Amino acid sequence: MDVHVVKVAWLDKHESLKEIRFEVFVTEQNVPIEEELDGFDETSTHFLALNDAGQTLGCARLMNTGQIGRMAVRKSQRGTGLGAELLAAAVAEAKTQGMNKVFLHAQTYAEDFYRKGGFVGLGDRFMDAGIEHTTMEMMLPLQFASPDAPIAQPVSKPFVATKPLPVSAPKAFDGMEQARNALLTALSASTRQLLILSPYLDHELFADEDIVQTISNHARSAPSAEVRILIMSSKYIVSRGHALVELARRLDQKISLRLFDEPVTLETSSFVCIDNNGYWLLPEHSVPTGVADAGNPVTTKRFIETFETAWEKSRPDPELRQLRL
Repeated sequence: MDVHVVKVAWLDKHESLKEIRFEVFVTEQNVPIEEELDGFDETSTHFLALNDAGQTLGCARLMNTGQIGRMAVRKSQRGTGLGAELLAAAVAEAKTQGMNKVFLHAQTYAEDFYRKGGFVGLGDRFMDAGIEHTTMEMMLPLQFASPDAPIAQPVSKPFVATKPLPVSAPKAFDGMEQARNALLTALSASTRQLLILSPYLDHELFADEDIVQTISNHARSAPSAEVRILIMSSKYIVSRGHALVELARRLDQKISLRLFDEPVTLETSSFVCIDNNGYWLLPEHSVPTGVADAGNPVTTKRFIETFETAWEKSRPDPELRQLRL
């Protein structure tokens, strides 16, 4: 049967995409499910490989940062060239979107595969989800313009080798007590910046006395220390009151709280970024099961980029200004 690689929306095909990824990453490679569902699927472009019978055979995704990932092919289809087709589809989409380069974090055994696809290794190796990876990238050609259009001159930058990344040691947690303890540990490690995205700023977590005190200590610790908080609804916060929101009102020069107007779904994540190095994550905001990692700048960067994108679209909420405990 012929196989076709098609661009799909996460909203429409998330069940098929999850099925393949769980089979390959979670079952075969023992990647924790909390690592596999990282909160970036809804904002990414996805690709699904199907045969004429409608069977799903493989998948990939392209993030808006230019990162290609979640490349997964079922065992029965490996060695058929399907992986190369998925990779080519993601690169082609990046060109269509006007990106000047794409990059990926390749599992080290697959470096040769990506080299054949046009990617160049940058040298550094690091651990992610217990698997050794290396960063690879591909510069994309300038798109053809009309004959009358001015020729854009590419801007070249010298290559700067990055420092080796610390070994990642993600720790899974399950249940409210473990989630709260993991959050407290993560917050306590911050020295510069805390970014918090939580749809409802869950009271059992973020209104906990120790959590609020730790955030307060961080905000007061140094002139450069900052806390930014994004919520997606103020309804429950206003009706019940919230100790962290009251703290933000008192320390409004150090703690910023804004509303991000997006619908909340069961798959909406809640996460915290600690400086540029660590994160705490609930893949599903309403379920206290997740993962924390104090030494994973690669994944933390992805969360920071998601947070900054949402922050640019956020606004102050007058309802929160009137809050009194």
